[in-house]
Amino acid sequence: MPAKRKPPPEWWLLGYLAQYQPKLLLDTLEKSGIAPEDTYRAAHLTAQALPNNSYRRMAKAWAVRQSRYRTKSTSSK
Repeated sequence: MPAKRKPPPEWWLLGYLAQYQPKLLLDTLEKSGIAPEDTYRAAHLTAQALPNNSYRRMAKAWAVRQSRYRTKSTSSK
């Protein structure tokens, strides 16, 4: 008999689902009675409240990700 699954911590699951399964996460939020718009609004307000260093790190991570995506999609053509 296999061992019972032990899921990762909720904070990690949220990040993973938001990044790799956003449609499924938003559908589940709606089924739970939570408006996805509220989730986006909370993320927006949290980002605005981040200290400068944390905000810069987040913005740089996003820029690097976008650059890699553009480079990858350009090189595959």
